[in-house]
Amino acid sequence: MDPKQLFSTNLIDGKIVASHIKRQCSPLPSVIVIGAGISGLAAARSLCDASFEVTILESRDRLGGRINTDHSFGCPVDMGASWLHGVCNENPLAPLIRGLGLTLYRTSGDNSVLYDHDLESCMLFNTDGHQVPQQIVMDVGETFKRILEETGKVRDEDPDDMSVQQAISVVLNRHPELRQQGLSHEVLQWYICRMEAWFAADADMISLKTWDQEHVLSGGHGLMVQGYDPVIKALAKDLDIRLNHRTYGVRF
Repeated sequence: MDPKQLFSTNLIDGKIVASHIKRQCSPLPSVIVIGAGISGLAAARSLCDASFEVTILESRDRLGGRINTDHSFGCPVDMGASWLHGVCNENPLAPLIRGLGLTLYRTSGDNSVLYDHDLESCMLFNTDGHQVPQQIVMDVGETFKRILEETGKVRDEDPDDMSVQQAISVVLNRHPELRQQGLSHEVLQWYICRMEAWFAADADMISLKTWDQEHVLSGGHGLMVQGYDPVIKALAKDLDIRLNHRTYGVRF
């Protein structure tokens, strides 16, 4: 399918609706979009399809922003964004991916290719290549759940925001029995790393106030078999994109 047909409409509230941007006669109004990540490309595509003259300025030497599909291993590996969370029309990406004919590895439900969403399925190995006893993985997992529950109390007590890492430190100072030693400490760090991977940010950058306030869409989750690269290329087709163009904000 022609990408221009895919993206000639706006996706609002999960439904495809006709563009509300009034098409204008020449001379065309011009717009500069800063950044060729997926948001910038989608905005530029909508404006272009609404007869605006659009130029995208991107400081890097590539498209995609946090989306970066690597092919150096002979297969697509997403180094940044990789999942589609919520395979449903409520997610604006889902109809686009479906329209491009891209395949998903389902990572939730009965047909999942991954089994890492429960403690019993997590197999960890130490630096010597020996498997961590499964009971330790499960016990530390339960401890981590309790730590997160206690961070909720810290949030309720303090009107000011802080990082999740700061809150964990407060909890461990209040409840030294939750501290882990040796191998258990390493497993606890792994659980924190899983949390960081989910938010694509270090724990000292994750907001305690909002980390668990997300709205989970229906439809389960999926990994892009071909990576997100085809989506970026489809959005970027025929757009005027200037790579290696760094912009600077001016404060008045």
